[in-house]
Amino acid sequence: MTYAFPHKFRLFLIAAFAALLAACQSAPPPPGGFSAAQIALLKSEGFVESGLGWELSMPERLLFPSNGSSLPTDQQQRISEIATKLVSVGIATARIEGHTDSTGTSAYNLTLSQARAEAVAAPMQAGGMRFTADQVVGRGETLPLSSNATAEGRQDNRRVVVIVTP
Repeated sequence: MTYAFPHKFRLFLIAAFAALLAACQSAPPPPGGFSAAQIALLKSEGFVESGLGWELSMPERLLFPSNGSSLPTDQQQRISEIATKLVSVGIATARIEGHTDSTGTSAYNLTLSQARAEAVAAPMQAGGMRFTADQVVGRGETLPLSSNATAEGRQDNRRVVVIVTP
């Protein structure tokens, strides 16, 4: 016993199958999350998932000398390259947070941490990323990673963190 599908029904099935196949190949990122390609790039560039989003991991974190906010040319180039790669997978913005140790006054540290955040934002903008003023922020000495009682701890706290979220 053979079944003959009407011609229109067969065309409908073929079209439906083709549409499903096309949807599988160009699926958008999951709602509220990054696509597999974006996650792969974030990981390859040293980002790790955190409660805030995806942050540069410890080895890639940008550290500054005491009282300093400028980046060497090689770090600026590396940051610009990371930004170009992020933009290539549809990640066009981030939050950039500058931090300081507790040496100096709170007001001075807030200004210094803002300068550090802006020092990282500049090469990221050169790489194609865009930021609003509230995405490039100085946190001063308010969020230390380590104790400011040691030189090593103070070094850990003089940093800029780049955070990307979907």
